Amino acid sequence: MNRDNRIWWGEDGNNVPSIKRFLSEVRGRVPQTLWEYDEVGHTQDAKKELLSILNPERSEDVFITPKPVALISKIIELSADENAIVLDSFAGSGTTAHAVLEANKKDGGNRRFILVEMEDYADKLTAERVRRVMNGYDFKGTQRTELMRERLNWRAISNAGDLVHKVEAVENLHAHEYDRIKKEVKDNELIVTGEKTVDERAEGLGGAFTYCTLGDPVELDRVLSGDTLPSYEGLGAALFHMATSHALDPATVRQADFYLGAAQGQHVWLIYKPDLDWLKSPEAALTLARAKLFAAMAPDARHLVIAPARFVSQKMLAEQNLPVDFVPLPFALYRIDRS
Repeated sequence: MNRDNRIWWGEDGNNVPSIKRFLSEVRGRVPQTLWEYDEVGHTQDAKKELLSILNPERSEDVFITPKPVALISKIIELSADENAIVLDSFAGSGTTAHAVLEANKKDGGNRRFILVEMEDYADKLTAERVRRVMNGYDFKGTQRTELMRERLNWRAISNAGDLVHKVEAVENLHAHEYDRIKKEVKDNELIVTGEKTVDERAEGLGGAFTYCTLGDPVELDRVLSGDTLPSYEGLGAALFHMATSHALDPATVRQADFYLGAAQGQHVWLIYKPDLDWLKSPEAALTLARAKLFAAMAPDARHLVIAPARFVSQKMLAEQNLPVDFVPLPFALYRIDRS
């Protein structure tokens, strides 16, 4: 391979060797690391799109650097199947949700999204955009949705009949949704776009989502140092999720009984009060009497009890035929002394 000039040793001849691949030998499209703006859009178009969805008169409130829907759509097309869950930890203007909804509309998929945003505009901009995209919004102009993009290499040309059938299938599937289906060749690509003239209101893409606001954070370092103790609900939600991998339903919490809730047939209890003196007292411990009381609520289920301490061994619980497991609090709260 080296004699045939098939090995690349670097400019200085001392790099780790790598095999050369020539363009003439590659079948299909070579993966690219550069996406041109005419394929995936740019921030100017993205801002215009965002303005058209939100109130144009309030341009000062619009997100400064939104991502184009076409860009996120391209990423979803390459990486997310029809049942994917797409996570955007820095949701910004909500482009990811918009792209997921468009992808589902395009191919009938069931993709879902999770958006996370900590800035003040999370509700009035991020979530509001998603609401309007789902339900429709006031708009006048032409809506365009890319339905198909195919690279025109030799293989595609030699199988032109298959390509035509593919385009016809797209037209048959989506013709009723648009005023016209536009087909054009641009930069060696066949692009099929659905266009719809809107006079008053853009049609929504459908779907639904739940808007959640997280509570106060449980700062573990501050708990450990004794600077602060979280509320029962706050600590309970964190520990319940750690123990079950499920979210805690606040409606099931009974703080007076130290009951959190149940998941997959297991009941979870938390013996806790945000009071350091109480946490260091015998009242905060799991006792045999408490174990019997907890187990009596659902004798055929397992019970997980989280507490600072216990006055009953796991062996005794087993001998008493009590389906109770003890887990110590992940912080030695009852040992912390504060001045």
